[in-house]
Parts: sequence; C-alpha cells; structure tokens
Amino acid sequence: MHGTTPGLSAGTDSRLAELERQRPEYRTWLRLLAEIRRALQDPAWSGLVTLPGHDGAGTGRAPGEPLLNGRELSVDPKALRGLVGRLLETADARVHPPSADTSIHLLMAALQHDVDGLAALAARAGMDPGTFRTVAVLAAVPLLHSAGRLLREQVPPSWDHGYCPICGSWPLLAELRSLDRSRRLRCAGCAGDWPFRMLCCPYCGEKDHERLGTLVLDEEMATFSVETCSSCHGCLKSITTLQAISPFDLLLCDLETLELDLAAFDRGYVRPDGAGFRLNLRLGTTDRSTR
Repeated sequence: MHGTTPGLSAGTDSRLAELERQRPEYRTWLRLLAEIRRALQDPAWSGLVTLPGHDGAGTGRAPGEPLLNGRELSVDPKALRGLVGRLLETADARVHPPSADTSIHLLMAALQHDVDGLAALAARAGMDPGTFRTVAVLAAVPLLHSAGRLLREQVPPSWDHGYCPICGSWPLLAELRSLDRSRRLRCAGCAGDWPFRMLCCPYCGEKDHERLGTLVLDEEMATFSVETCSSCHGCLKSITTLQAISPFDLLLCDLETLELDLAAFDRGYVRPDGAGFRLNLRLGTTDRSTR
C-alpha cells in the first residue's frame, strides 16, 4: 500500500498536513473534516443540544433499543444552518445557502438514516445525491457527539449488539485496545464505545471462524487490518491501540485508511449501508440567544 501511514501518536494537525501532502486528492475531504473539527471544539455546540428527561432514561427500554430512540433532540437552527452552509460551500456544491427548514430536514433525515429522504432533498436542491448525503452525515456529527456525551454513562453493560447502543449506527471501526487487546467497537455517528466479543461479525452475528477472515495489506499498515465476513460480505477496519481514539481522530483515522476499504471492496466486502437500528425521534429547535 502506498500513502499515509496513520500515526496515532502524532499530533492531529501534523497528521492532517501530512495527509494533504501525500494525498492531494483528499483535499476536499480534509477541509470538510476541518469544519467538523471546529464544530466539535466549539463549546457552544454542547449547549445547543438538550435531551429532555435524559437523566436515568437508560432504564425501562426494550432490549436492543438505542438510548436515543424515542427522544426529542433540540438544536439551534442558526448554528445548524451555518454549519450546513459551510459544509456545502466546502464541498463545492453550487447551491443557494440552505434555509433553516432545509437544514432541519437534512439533519433529521441524516439522524434517521433516511436514504430516500436525503435523495429527495438533494433533488430539490439540484445537488449530487452522494455529495448531499456526505454533507448531511457530517452535519449530524456535532449533535450526535454532544448527545453521546450526555448518554454514555447510561449504556447498558450487557449490550451485545453490533450497532451503537446510543444512536443505532454501525461501527466505524473496531479497537483492539490495551495490552489484553479487548475488542471495542466505535460508532460512526456519535463516537460511542462498547465492548463486543471476538470472532463475531457485528452485522450478522456470524461466529463460524471459517467464515470470518482478516485482511492485512502490508507491514507498513500492520497496526490496521480489515475483519471480513463471508456470510453477509460485510467488513470492518480494526486497529490495535493502547487507548481509546479521540472522537475527531476516529474520522481522521477512517480517512487515513481509505485504501483498506478499497482493498476490501475489490474482494467483495463492503460496509453495510444505513444503520443497525433506525431511530424514531423528534427534532426541535431552541434559540440560544434567549438563554
């Protein structure tokens, strides 16, 4: 494999600069990530999210029901519209700045993994549906990360599903963490973190070791591998690490290892589309200027 070797011990700024130097074709993606990084570092975003009645709400839920299901999320429409507008501009989407209503609908569709809804919104905006969906998914990240911080202490210790116990998203990658290499799945949406048994596909539950495989491309990327399942043809990147990867660095790590996804795809394995659990939730608005 040629390209950047992910250096989790290196500073995030230096990793971003090195990735842009080695992979100029990633420039747009890197600029999109830079917008998300600024949002994640902005303390105002934490104050924009409310979860009415979130204290103790982890109890009394149905088995397999993520903590965000049935909730009402509140977000400041001005902050959301600004973020969506900057992401669209960065993606070079030549469309008019989004209205507050459009931004809310985009966010809601992203939270619910509503592929058809996002395609319809993209058509009305005259945008490429793939680009529009990318913007929508990224626009949901600050909200989901904030909600995840509020709910992570309520994650049931007995959770044994392959999708996130907070937001229902599939994992972005697996960490083989610490000296004992315990397997922890990390969420693609809220950066959630939960243990998951070894030798088991998180997507279909396959446990037959003869149907589970590991793809390693070369010694330079020995820290990384791709777990594969010949039953559902799903794949999941895996990294050996001493400690949990920070929320933003999860996104950066995913981009740094894009060639692993491509190698798995060439062999017939893909990440599942959508989510493991499609949330039923409500999205309200709040005006932080009145606080």
